[in-house]
Amino acid sequence: MDDSIQETARGPLRADVVVVGAGLTGTVTAHLLADGGADVVVLDAGTAGAPAGTAAAATTTARSTGKLSLLQGTRLAELARLGEDTVHHYVAAGTAGLGWLRRTLAEVGVPVEDRDDLTVATTAEQTAVLDDVLAVGLRHGLPVHWEDEPPYPGANHGAVRLPGQGQVDPLRALAALRARLHARGVAVHDGVRVRQVRRHGTGVALRTTRGTVVADRVVLATGTPPGRVGGLFLRLHAGRSLITTWDVARAEDLPPGFASTMSITAGSPTRSLRTAGNLLMVGGEGFAVGREPDPAARVAALEGWVREHLPVGAARHAWAAQDYTSDTGMPLVGPAVPGDDRVLVATGYAKWGLTTAAAAGLALAGRLLGSPEYWAPALEPWARPARPTRDTVATFAEQSAGWACAATRPSGQRAGSRRVSRVCPHLGGVVRWNDQEQSWDCPVHGSRFAADGAVLDGPATEPLAAR
Repeated sequence: MDDSIQETARGPLRADVVVVGAGLTGTVTAHLLADGGADVVVLDAGTAGAPAGTAAAATTTARSTGKLSLLQGTRLAELARLGEDTVHHYVAAGTAGLGWLRRTLAEVGVPVEDRDDLTVATTAEQTAVLDDVLAVGLRHGLPVHWEDEPPYPGANHGAVRLPGQGQVDPLRALAALRARLHARGVAVHDGVRVRQVRRHGTGVALRTTRGTVVADRVVLATGTPPGRVGGLFLRLHAGRSLITTWDVARAEDLPPGFASTMSITAGSPTRSLRTAGNLLMVGGEGFAVGREPDPAARVAALEGWVREHLPVGAARHAWAAQDYTSDTGMPLVGPAVPGDDRVLVATGYAKWGLTTAAAAGLALAGRLLGSPEYWAPALEPWARPARPTRDTVATFAEQSAGWACAATRPSGQRAGSRRVSRVCPHLGGVVRWNDQEQSWDCPVHGSRFAADGAVLDGPATEPLAAR
């Protein structure tokens, strides 16, 4: 892909719409905008084709479990407190996103494997939550049903099943969609990090690591908006989830029907399961970024559970994915600032990013092309008031503690790397070393940095300063 956006004698690079982020949200948005005749350019901080789990694989898409589902654990019951209209529009958005993915991935030759999705109660108390999930799903037209003995490898108290969902290799899907963008003449510039988003007049100027880009409209599809755009970082909680893959020693020892389903538990500890070819994929043990004292113990707990409950052989891969949950629980898709369409965002998918990302792309492109989706207003960041949560309180506590810590331990260093400031450049939180992932993690707003201070994740746009 083209990797140069340096300014020329004709001035900075210009486009009708600049999409920042080449994960699934950004790629879907760019596809739809190009189909609608817009001049669109895509910028991404990562490197095309990098394997999941590496720093270069910057997109959350590449690190996901690859599940395509409208059931989404207990999410329907959680969103029901926002009202029936909200749930209706959320389900409609997911249905549209899943439909787009199935059609488009078929066109580019990427298979979507049919799977039934299960949300499993592992305690008697969790059955009450699943009763709510079942009732909400039925009210909104989903063919959910109760199952007393689900194919789950452990003690359980039943499950809600939603037939006709799917799973996909997310890295293969993203690569195929990016290749299609390139074939259509859409420029995707890799290795470009946005440092500043500045609204001016009737457009937007982006200051990047490779020059300035000017556009009429900008879509920030970066997991969380970079910098302090719209103050949305105050409404987001950043979490990490662990994912492992394993050889299956004896497939016949798996519960009958297991291979035709994917599942997730209804409560803690979370266990997310599916097969992936000849591998078993198991996720769980999520934790808040920068607030987990022993990430390695989380990995050990997940691995111990897998070996106890499943007929596995060798462990193959292990990585972590980062995602964001909003203060209301709904995705935040639309104007970063109320009434201003110059800067649009998409974030807060609460770990259900594939189906929601496609829906976000449909909502954003529809808005920009003048053909809005009827359900899109329910996803807008300012569709409902900001709502302080326990995570909000914890964030302020972390920031206060960090300022005190910065006075006594202002810098840190790891073998082979330079000494760096421990003060996060985003908003002054104090980063902590994550020995499991070899990164500096900010417990305030979820920014993550490599050992040498380079930005990996989160709203930070500048590296940790050298000390």
